[in-house]
Amino acid sequence: MCSNHGHAPSAGSGEGKENWGRWGRDDERGAANFATAEKLAAAAQLVRTGRAYSLALPLQPKGLPVNPERGVPVHLMSIDAGDFAAGFEIEGGFCTADDYFAMHTQTGTHIDGLGHVWYDDALFNGFPASSVRSNGAARLGIEKLKHLTGRGVLLDVAGYLGVEHLAPTHVITPEELEMCAKSQGTEVGEGDILLVRTGWLGTYKDDDPRAFWCSNPGLGIAAGEWVGAKRVAGIGMDNFAVEVHPSETGFIGPVHKRLIRDFGCFLMELVVLDELAHDKVYEFLFMAAPLPITGGTGSPINPLALC
Repeated sequence: MCSNHGHAPSAGSGEGKENWGRWGRDDERGAANFATAEKLAAAAQLVRTGRAYSLALPLQPKGLPVNPERGVPVHLMSIDAGDFAAGFEIEGGFCTADDYFAMHTQTGTHIDGLGHVWYDDALFNGFPASSVRSNGAARLGIEKLKHLTGRGVLLDVAGYLGVEHLAPTHVITPEELEMCAKSQGTEVGEGDILLVRTGWLGTYKDDDPRAFWCSNPGLGIAAGEWVGAKRVAGIGMDNFAVEVHPSETGFIGPVHKRLIRDFGCFLMELVVLDELAHDKVYEFLFMAAPLPITGGTGSPINPLALC
């Protein structure tokens, strides 16, 4: 992956902390609290056709964009048909297969937990950065989220701009998000789960992964502020960073820092959005749940859009 590993002045220092204390000093779910039970019940009314879309990439060693710093998933069998062919038997003629899977939690379609990013030695809601240790996050572990469910909204920015995918370093602006929503007849509201399509996922090629990982179009700093101000529960995009990479500051993750650490907003990356955009499904019931990895800073997910 092409990146700049310098250290910038802290984005949001002296500003922000917008949602710290909003749900109490011990809150560990952040902006997911905006997706209330009442909003979920209302979102359930969006299911009219019974159509379900999976928004996840298949987890496999090939054809999956994997950050070179993290390594590909490893899938192994502990027992399979070969064992029985070699003479292994279970009483009663029962045959079975079993397997195990190993990968980084931020691999494939995944969600970043609130313990994933911080600055100035503080996590979201003021929890100390020291609470993230070698044995996991004692605070803001991904298991505290439980689920991210509510009204989903797709903003197809690539479609709005009439391109197959945005240019590699395209900075998405608040104006583009607003105009895209207007063109679709869609509004983004408090507690929504916002999905933004860039088309970038479709550019991945196994034989040239570097082109995919060196840069990606995504949210600029101003668009990140727009997302936070909308009080969405989470945002998912079909790129690897949600924000534009390289960033406008030249340093890593200014939008991550603001949305995760200050707003408590959950970020989902490598979300599959082409089918939703093709069918012009812009509003739906969104459902996703992380694996309840105690102390995890992220988790693979299989998000669903139901309409």
